[in-house]
Amino acid sequence: MRGGHVYGVDHSEVMLRQASRRNAAAIKGGRVTLTCAPVDDLPSALNGPFDVIFAVNSLGHWPAPAERVRELGGRLVPGGRLAVVSQPRCPGATAETSAKAAREIQDLLEGAGLIHERTETLDLDPPVVCVLATRSRH
Repeated sequence: MRGGHVYGVDHSEVMLRQASRRNAAAIKGGRVTLTCAPVDDLPSALNGPFDVIFAVNSLGHWPAPAERVRELGGRLVPGGRLAVVSQPRCPGATAETSAKAAREIQDLLEGAGLIHERTETLDLDPPVVCVLATRSRH
């Protein structure tokens, strides 16, 4: 992607240090900005609008997830996408656990007024699901 900018947000300083090392060149080049913040208290610099918001293995840690999803959806441009990735890590997680998580995420996104686009599954153990939804263009 040319001309874009990536904002990475995590509530964990440890994860931000790891991301800073992995993305050092892009940070130095001004293409990536990393911020430590909880999803329920994002800095105003992250109000958007954004083309894509991508959440990986974090939804289960969000306070009031339905409210958070509505807020994030509101930070998207019309037609923007919200992708939520989950790999259930509970003991005994199976493909059915992942499928159930995907259905719950889809319901959450649709409940926030987003339009379900598709769900992708990566065949790991347990499978990783990515639920992709779009903000209406209207």
